[in-house]
Amino acid sequence: MRISTSTYYQQAVSSIDTQQTSLSKIQQQMSASKRILTASDDPVAMGQVLGVNKSIADTAQWTSNANDLQTSLGLENTALTTVNSALQQIQTLALQANNASMSASDRKSLAAQMQQQLDAIVQQANAKDSSGRYLFGGTADGSAPFSQGASGVSYSGNSGVRMLSVGPTSEIAAGDPGDAVFMQLSSGDGNISVSGAAANAGSASVTAASVSDSGQYAGGSFTVSFSGGQYQVTDGSGATVASGSYTSGNTIQFGGVSLTLTGTPSNGDSFSVAPSTAQDLFSGVQQLINAVANPGATAAQKAQNQTAVYNGLQFLQGAQDHVVDTLSAVGSRTQAAQSVVSQLQSRTTQLKSQLSNLQDLDYAAATAQFSQTQLTLQAAEQSYVQVQGLSLFNYLK
Repeated sequence: MRISTSTYYQQAVSSIDTQQTSLSKIQQQMSASKRILTASDDPVAMGQVLGVNKSIADTAQWTSNANDLQTSLGLENTALTTVNSALQQIQTLALQANNASMSASDRKSLAAQMQQQLDAIVQQANAKDSSGRYLFGGTADGSAPFSQGASGVSYSGNSGVRMLSVGPTSEIAAGDPGDAVFMQLSSGDGNISVSGAAANAGSASVTAASVSDSGQYAGGSFTVSFSGGQYQVTDGSGATVASGSYTSGNTIQFGGVSLTLTGTPSNGDSFSVAPSTAQDLFSGVQQLINAVANPGATAAQKAQNQTAVYNGLQFLQGAQDHVVDTLSAVGSRTQAAQSVVSQLQSRTTQLKSQLSNLQDLDYAAATAQFSQTQLTLQAAEQSYVQVQGLSLFNYLK
């Protein structure tokens, strides 16, 4: 078969172009440190590369969320720790004021210090993060959730919880709404609350009240009334459930409740025992402050004040327990976020290793291939030059 000169030239040039293209591609691969530059280089591997890159991007976002989560929870922890310290200080001041040796002026001074601590709690309830979000506003975190007015502190946030995704199916709460932290507490000791009738004229006051038998206490209300040195306990329907001779300091038991009073009640005096009701932290503490600031002048007023202080201290203890429980929950979520960050970092390392195996260039192999392709190109070019110079006329004389 005869091959024309033009056909030979075309084949030679095509071969040279092919080798130059191969050499250029190897140079690009070495420059980019990538084996795959376009999908056509390895369609199957390129599909895997795209999938791994998406996983890396998702993991980076989850890691960022987890870091933001730790920051937000850290700020909440700081705010709640400050609140708890303020509550402890209020308790210390209240106990100090609840001393017979304290004058009315001394108690007012202590009440003023307690008020300062309450104001500090309100400030912490309106704490913000570095982005300007209010920590305790729920998902309505663009404005201050708590405001103080003539009727007390009110909440304008919501009950929503900002959740941050830290995995394909995992979310962690970035905070706690303010109503759950500050507004949904219970009066008294969280089970019952005790109060003296406003018309009480005697010196009896409550020194202890608790549910001593939760199996017997059904959540009802009771009234303890006094007459002629005797007490009578009636339930919500007016039925008598207990009675006996009253002795100051002795415990009266009825319906699963234990009640201790000191002092001497007047005929007709009474005390009410009822299930705890919803009460916010601010009003409960404010009532205690008011009781400390106004000890009363008469024996009856002082007795009423003692009962109010007792209730306030019971509420304060419950408020501290509630804040500590919230702090514990924040700590658990922080620990979970730290664990997630560690896991995501390991996942990122694994994904990057997988990506490297898929697309990174083997420099040893690439260098060998580059040298081979370069040699082939040189041979093709030299043979073309040699053949191009051939002519029959060179041999004719």
